[in-house]
Amino acid sequence: MVRYKGSTPKVVEMDVEKGRDGGTVDSFAEKLAQKGGEPSEIRTVTSDLSRLFLPAIARNFPNAEHTTDKFHVKQILMNALDDVRKEEQKSVADKRGLFLGRRLFMVPKSNLNQAQAETIAAMSNRYPKTGRAYRIVASLDDFYRFRSLNDAEISLRGLVSWMRRCRLEPMKEAAKTLVNHKDKILNFLRNRLTNAICEGINSLVQAPKRKARGYHTFEGFSSGRLKAPIQ
Repeated sequence: MVRYKGSTPKVVEMDVEKGRDGGTVDSFAEKLAQKGGEPSEIRTVTSDLSRLFLPAIARNFPNAEHTTDKFHVKQILMNALDDVRKEEQKSVADKRGLFLGRRLFMVPKSNLNQAQAETIAAMSNRYPKTGRAYRIVASLDDFYRFRSLNDAEISLRGLVSWMRRCRLEPMKEAAKTLVNHKDKILNFLRNRLTNAICEGINSLVQAPKRKARGYHTFEGFSSGRLKAPIQ
């Protein structure tokens, strides 16, 4: 997702790009310029943490503030939580109980009803490592609720410190990712931008694609055009 620096929103015709590497970003920037956009004046970019995307974004949009999409940050911790759960599942007596409860641990704490919250509390006592990992993920949700950048930075430092000391290897590895991309994560507090709209559009596109059963090649699928506002 990009935001164009300018007072008047423009609508440009964008293409579907093939691939998930730096060349995809290069191609996007080139076509943006061809259609009247100016890559050097892009002021905000949001993306996931793909190592292939990051250098290409810096190269093509040198003046943009790069924000790591918060849903991808959450995904990193959720994957670490699931790795903790799988590891603990190997050593507990009630393996089936932890396996069947795995999806409940994926529900944000704020979305739990009373019965679910009580179940999570009981399971966290029964499976302490998974419960500890779940509380770490919940703390990340708290971080994203801050409005003050200073408060959020303090919260993030505390979260990373907890992850480093939690004696859960997947969480310790995830902490390294948070540290390496701290500035990009904190940029969300400045602009509140996510990839949610783009992900929503992608879901709408995928639905007819599945129903049509006729998009056997990338060329066939990309023959249509998407008009998107660049602000």
